[in-house]
Amino acid sequence: MPQSTADGAAAPLAYDKRPFDRELQRKLKREAVLRAAAAAFNRDGFAITTMDDVARDVGITKPTLYQYFSSKEDILYECHQHSMEHAEAGLEFAGTAGSGLEKLLAFYRRYMRGILGEFGSCTVLTNVDNLSPDRRREVVQRRARISAAARKFVEEGIHDKSVRECDANLAALFTLGAVNWIPLWYRESGPNTAEEIIEAFIGHVRSSIAAPAPA
Repeated sequence: MPQSTADGAAAPLAYDKRPFDRELQRKLKREAVLRAAAAAFNRDGFAITTMDDVARDVGITKPTLYQYFSSKEDILYECHQHSMEHAEAGLEFAGTAGSGLEKLLAFYRRYMRGILGEFGSCTVLTNVDNLSPDRRREVVQRRARISAAARKFVEEGIHDKSVRECDANLAALFTLGAVNWIPLWYRESGPNTAEEIIEAFIGHVRSSIAAPAPA
């Protein structure tokens, strides 16, 4: 039914501007390239996959592909950027979750939903060796800050008694390593959904470091 303004005049019809938003369309196309490249890297390996392979999988020409990324390394770097953005979003989301343990679990849940939802079968998230030295240094340092934040959650949990007494650094490395390894083996066609895997891993993290319930 047509809408009216307060004075009774006909209101202008609302319409979806997204199909005409060039920046949004470019972003969506760029993300499609990332997804296709991630799948190709996972299927054939980073070294073997060519830009021709990525262009073919996306259904575009190679010159068109180069409008979005100038090299395989650019694609790899962008995959890392997306992964770490999900991790950092998880850290921010976890900030008010409660105990140290609950903050750690909230962080992992948000992080896993991000990487499995976006690049669910992207093994390149474990690959930093094919980045240039400057980019590799940036990624390693950014990951180190994420790891340090996870360690602080464990330390907070030890302090508030939600996490059992343990080496906080090793506990953070153990749990974060398990989560970071998921993209290496996860397949969307596998027997478990992403959400089932996430909840199972949350349970394993909880049972491995949670303090025992009071007698």
